[in-house]
Amino acid sequence: MDIKYRALISEDSLQYRKVRLDSLKLHPDCFGSKYLEQVNLQTLYFERLIEEGCKNHIMLGAFDGSKLVGLCGVTPQSTDTADITQMYVESSYRGNSIGVNLLSLAQKYASTEFKVTTLKLDVYPDNKSAIRTYEKSGFKIEDSMAMRTENELCMMLEI
Repeated sequence: MDIKYRALISEDSLQYRKVRLDSLKLHPDCFGSKYLEQVNLQTLYFERLIEEGCKNHIMLGAFDGSKLVGLCGVTPQSTDTADITQMYVESSYRGNSIGVNLLSLAQKYASTEFKVTTLKLDVYPDNKSAIRTYEKSGFKIEDSMAMRTENELCMMLEI
């Protein structure tokens, strides 16, 4: 399997939409957004940013040939912190380090493009496979209760 990784460009927006909606439909317990709300939107938030070529918010993709099979968004939140959002790998591609590789590319973008020193993400506590992937990539669960969002764990990585 020869997976290629890169930032999504405007030509990828329709594939992004399909993968994002599939992720919400197939795994509603893993994301804060709901499929039925998102599917009715003419344009998804990141879909618009991808089409506009936005450089302040990056959606990274994993491609098997020309097929988009994984996503990882990077969004700066402050001068030193960026969030990882919409992390997803199609189920038939899991177990091939695609998530870890997307997170590695996200670290590079965060440090070189956004010049931040910390990556942060939120994950539901029962999403054990995602937590394992994040831990393999160096993320640690933040113990401070102030850092937890409702029903989610906050994980952080110092770059």
